Formats: sequence, C-alpha cells, structure tokens
Amino acid sequence: MNHKLLTTAAIISALGSGAVVPGAMAQEDADAVDARDTILVTARKKEESLEDVPSSISVLRGEDADLLALDGIADYIRQIPNAILVNGGPEYLSDISIRGQGGGRQGFSESSTGIYRNGVYIAGGGFGGRSFNRLDFFDLDNVQTYRGPQGALYGRNAVGGAINVISKKPTDETTAEIKAGYESAERYSVSGIVNAPLGENVAARLGAFYIDQNDGFITDVNTGDAVDQRDYLGLRGALRADLSPSTTANVLVEYYDSTAPGFSALGQRFTGRNAAGQTGDADPGPYQTNDSRIGVVEIDSTAVFADLTSDLAIGDFTAIFSYKQRDGNRFNEDLDSFIGFQGIDVGGVTTDLTAAQTEDYQRFVGEIRLASKSGSGVTWLIGADFLSSNDDVVTTNGGTSGLGGLAALATRQDMFVEKLRSVSGFGLVEFGLAQSTSLTLEARVQNDNKDFNFTRNQSGSIILATGDLEESWTRFLPAATLNYSVSDNQIIYLRAASGYRPGGFNTGLDVSNTQFIPYDPEAAYSFEAGWKGATQGGVRFGFTGFYVVTKDVQAVSTLDTTTTTTALQNVGNTNIFGFEADVSGAFDAGPGRLRWGASAATTRGDFSDGSLITTSGGGPVIETIDLSGARVNRTRDYVIQANAFYFAPLADSVDWFMGGSLQTEGGGFENASGGTTSATGRELDDFFLVDARLGVRGDGWQLSAFGKNLTNEVYRLQTISLNGYFNQPRKYGVELKVSFGK
Repeated sequence: MNHKLLTTAAIISALGSGAVVPGAMAQEDADAVDARDTILVTARKKEESLEDVPSSISVLRGEDADLLALDGIADYIRQIPNAILVNGGPEYLSDISIRGQGGGRQGFSESSTGIYRNGVYIAGGGFGGRSFNRLDFFDLDNVQTYRGPQGALYGRNAVGGAINVISKKPTDETTAEIKAGYESAERYSVSGIVNAPLGENVAARLGAFYIDQNDGFITDVNTGDAVDQRDYLGLRGALRADLSPSTTANVLVEYYDSTAPGFSALGQRFTGRNAAGQTGDADPGPYQTNDSRIGVVEIDSTAVFADLTSDLAIGDFTAIFSYKQRDGNRFNEDLDSFIGFQGIDVGGVTTDLTAAQTEDYQRFVGEIRLASKSGSGVTWLIGADFLSSNDDVVTTNGGTSGLGGLAALATRQDMFVEKLRSVSGFGLVEFGLAQSTSLTLEARVQNDNKDFNFTRNQSGSIILATGDLEESWTRFLPAATLNYSVSDNQIIYLRAASGYRPGGFNTGLDVSNTQFIPYDPEAAYSFEAGWKGATQGGVRFGFTGFYVVTKDVQAVSTLDTTTTTTALQNVGNTNIFGFEADVSGAFDAGPGRLRWGASAATTRGDFSDGSLITTSGGGPVIETIDLSGARVNRTRDYVIQANAFYFAPLADSVDWFMGGSLQTEGGGFENASGGTTSATGRELDDFFLVDARLGVRGDGWQLSAFGKNLTNEVYRLQTISLNGYFNQPRKYGVELKVSFGK
C-alpha cells in the first residue's frame, strides 16, 4: 500500500504545481447553486433543461455529492428517489434496483438498470460489471437518473431505468484542487485535480486519488485484527480539442486499482451445518468473523472514452467510443465457512475448503447519432450503436474434507467463456399537436447474440461440458409521450415505455441442474403520469404515478443445498405500481441561505398467477414454490431521503456551513419467495440513517468534519446461503480542501 500512496502523492503534487495562480475557491456560493439554476440533462440524447423533459428524472450535482460526503455506491444510490442497492458481499457485486425491478441478480448476469458513463454503456462481467466503482464518481459533474424503462433510447438492460454518471470535462480555465482526509477505521485519502489550457484550442484535465484503510469495522475473533482493510487508486487524464469552430473532440483515459475483502470475511454465518454429529462454527455477530482465512478481491481496469461532436448543416452529429479491459481476482476465500461446514472433522480429516476466481473482461462500445438543430420545428434523432464483449472466468476450489461430497468439491474447477455481440438502431421524433401540446415517439430495434461455453473438472475428470451454446434475441422497444405545457416552467405528461433485459446462461450449476443453464429475456412495459416543473419562488418539484408489467421475470434462486450455486430463472410475470415525489429549493434565512431537498416513493406489486420458482433458499431442501399473488421482492413501502444545508458568513472572507441528510427505507421482501409461506422467504430490514457535516471555508480553502450513520443503525442488506451482510456502522471524518483558480 505504501508504494501506491507515495506514487499518488507524487502525482498529486505534480498536478498541484500546474496551477500557481491563487484565486477564489472552486465551489459555488450557496445562492448560486439553488433551484433557480438551469439544470441540463441528456435523457433524450441531447442537452435539455430538466423541466422541459417529460420523464421522471433526478439529478445529483457534484457539489452536492461533495457536501454530503458521499462515499461509494451505497451512499450515491440512497440519494436517488425510489432506487435501492442490492448488496451481497463485496462492493463490486452491488446491483441497483429502480422501481422494484432487479430482484433477480447473479454473479455474471446482466443488470436490470442501464449503467452509463458520459452517455456510454459501461456494464458487463462479474467483477464490478453491474454497478459503478469509486473512479466513476471521481471529479463528478452530475449523476442523472432516468426512472422507468428507457429501452427506446438507452437500450440494453434499462428495465427499471438508467443512471448516467457525467464526469467533468477540460475547460479553458487554469484551476486546481487538492483534498486530504481522515476517517475512523484509520482511513486516509488524498486526491488532486488540475485543469489547464494547452493552447488556443486545446485543454487538459488530470486527476488522481488514493484511499488507504488500515483498520475496519469487522473483527476476526481469532486474531483481533480487522478483516475489512482496503485500498483504492484512481488515475485519469482527459483532453479536449476544438478541431474547428463547429467540431470538438474529447478523449479520456483512466486506470483503477482496488484491493478489498472477499465474500466470507464480510458476511455473518448465522448457523453451521450438522454432519457426523458435529456442527460447523457460526459467526458470533454482524461485525465479527470466525473464519480460518480472509479472502481478498483485487480488481484493476483500464478504460478509454472518446467522443466527437460536430455542427453539420443537416443537424448535430455525435460519435462516441469506449473500450474497457478489466482483470478481477479473488483468492484465499474461506469456502467451508461460507457454506457452513467449518470446524467439522470426520475420520481425522478437517474440512478446510478454499475458493479462488479470476476474470479477464474486455468490452468495446460505439455509437453514432444525428439530431435536429434547436428551433428547427419538428425535433428528430436517429442513431445506431454496437457492443462487443468477451468474458473469460476460471473458478478453482481447493482444500480437504472427510465428507465425500465436500472432498470432491475441493477438487472442482469451473471455466466459462461468454461472448456478446449487440447492434441497435434507434430514433426519436417529436411533433407539436397544438400550441402547448406535443407528442414524442421513440423506438429501438436491438439484436443481442451470446456465445457460451462451460466446462467443469472434478476429481481429475470433466464431469460437465456444455460445448458451444448460442442464443440470439431481437426486440422492438417503443415509447410514446404526450406532453402538455401548463406554463413556461411546468408540464404534465403521459408516457408509455418499454425495456428489455437479455437472457443468458447460468454458471456453476451441477450436472443435475443443467436444464437451468439457459434462461430467457425479460421485458417491461410501463405507463406513467407526471407533473413536474418549478414555481415562481424557485422550488423544483416532480410527482409521478406509474404502473409496470414485467414479462418472464428473471429471479435468483439457490439450486444446491451444500454449495454456493445460484441461478436465474424465468418465474412468470409481475405487476408493479407506485408513486414518487421530489421537491427542492433554497431561501434566505437570517444572515445566510438554506438549501434543501427531499423525495419520497412507495412501490407495491405482485407475481401473476402461475408464477413458480425452484429453490432451496440456502436451506436443506430444494422445493418448487408457487409465487402467485406474492409481493414482488425489492419493492418498498417507503423510500425517503431528505437533505438540507445552511451557509452563512462567519468573518471577513470566511463562511461557515452545516447540514446533513437522512435516508430511510421500510417494508418488502429480499427474495422472490419472501411473500409466500415458504421458510425460504426473507423480509428486508427497515433502516433510518442520519449523516451530518460542519465546516468553514474561505478564499481557496475549506475545512470540514462529518459523521455518517450517526445513530449507529445496524441492518441486514442481504442474505446469501445463510450468510448475512450488514451495513457499515457509524464513522467520522475530517477533510481539508485547497483550491486554486484563474
């Protein structure tokens, strides 16, 4: 870890030397970042004002994320209306569920939420392939969330919605920023960003961060050491070139490296198995582990993003391209503890199983589109995109056991290769029906082709080989929106939309479950009505009611009673409905100004008649469960978040600020069988989190202290094979930021 810290410090020092002119701090004044600002979004593949787009959209700006001290994917998702994080173990396995979609998740499956960076699809693979990492949120401009199916314009996997993380681009100003922080659990962080023009038509932006956590919140009861130590390194360079008065090119290159704990170290094993008169050891508490070894996950990735925009006579042309290469490696996993057989000794042989896994993942994405010019009458957009990815994964077990089945498991090695090729064409046209009414039609035709090959070696022999399997799906994904302008800054709309998540192939199944290897796509059809806009007093608001029918829902199940095997199944159809509200604003209060925002959502739904799932739920018996009428998992009775910050002068050229946020969720079930009488069902825990921040700032500096989860709430995130994964307990931190301007 020390060599990374020294390297990053050297890079950040070099970044800081690039901006030598001190100036005002690169943070907006409180009265310059309120609800009266124009917020631009790209929900329809072009920049538009948030109030003008007839869809459910939320925007989290970079300065707000900074004030809220957001750290990692869980913090960001809790700020998004009606979105919840599905977290099962290491953070790289997180999934995002919007409007109750996405309850079906598996290690290498497709996400149910469209995952985008700067308008480019970035999901795929298993080691962080269904969510965002810390580098994605670094040097953040904003996070845009488009709720509801977005299949017509955003394509693959946007069943519950799409999240588009926008990074800051190079500008013509010379600026720099350096941050240093400390948090409880002996966590040190440092970051630096510099932006500078390199000539009349070229600008560059460089950034780096390093996080080193030497302690943790989960203790090994055998050694007393923290097992959740971790470190992260991110490097980024961006270049913008104005090739002509009408053409601009941007290139961004970045590298990310992370080391974090694995599965068994983070979970609490609730009960051990019983074999030969002995009981496997359990973990004593949510933040205590009794493992014999500590698993580690290492991920490093390199990514390139490029885009070209040109103002042509016929319209605005955009071309974007992305490439990503990622190596994932988890090793030294305590497999016998994870499956509940730790401490069992049979015939003088102790059960001691290990697991390791590697992934080599590559992805190419490209898109071209042409859009009508602003004010040209009828609004239109046409485009095409392609995606090509290759995922090569090897899982290797090891160790010993006196139990025959576990002894064989110790010799197992699974290997699979999955290739994806996807092409799409899409378009949009908007007609004015009357002075204040318009109709927008969107559509996409998408073809996905997957090739899959899986081999299992056990006890020196190949016991399962699928050969080359291939599946292909073509889907037409339409959307239509009727929009009525109540005033210059308020609209009412009706929207019907569709989304689609491709099918695929389950990995890691036994020879007795080969019929579950392939599974089919799922599709969502949504209907919503909304009212959104801003008042004359500058309060932004949005109210939405929605109803979603999802066909051939993919749900996750456990198909083995002794191993970690999980699979996706098409279990039937669901009907989900709900309501969302969000408001935000700012006003003068005493000598300062108060900024505030809040959102609330409720979602319900049930499985249609005839819906069935086969699962053991991590228990001793595999059963087929009738889901008819059961509540759809991951739908919450309430999802509420609110935040407020107050800014006021303290002395000459010095201000103080304070504020915080709360997030609370309640109701619902974790898995598909949760709403049935089956013992495999599990309820979701309720939670109520409170965060706060207090600081002072002057010309070119800011010093602040913050606390997260101040009430030290403890709740279970998810249960996998009778291992419970819990939230992070209370923590505190301080941060110093120094900025330089023009």
